[in-house]
Amino acid sequence: MEDVLVSKLVADDKRPNIERHDVSRGIVKSLISMGLGISLVMESDIGASLAGLVYREIQDGSGSSRIGFHAHWRDDNENPALQRFLSLLAERYPSPPAGEG
Repeated sequence: MEDVLVSKLVADDKRPNIERHDVSRGIVKSLISMGLGISLVMESDIGASLAGLVYREIQDGSGSSRIGFHAHWRDDNENPALQRFLSLLAERYPSPPAGEG
């Protein structure tokens, strides 16, 4: 993920200092609002407002850029919350027809 981020944001000779923190998203947003760095957030996180917190779209030489991700789970996972989540994803983001994508 670090390499993808760096490739989208900076030239090779201006690599940023990247720190990792094992904290909640709320803590990360607080650190950012205090001027202590930047972070990637999911599009669904946009809207939470704190003084000093500004959202910016990642862009590369060809315009807007998105970083995709995938989720994986065990076939034998019978958790009802997972089934509801998968149904929601299928509804909002239908899979492309076979042969596309």
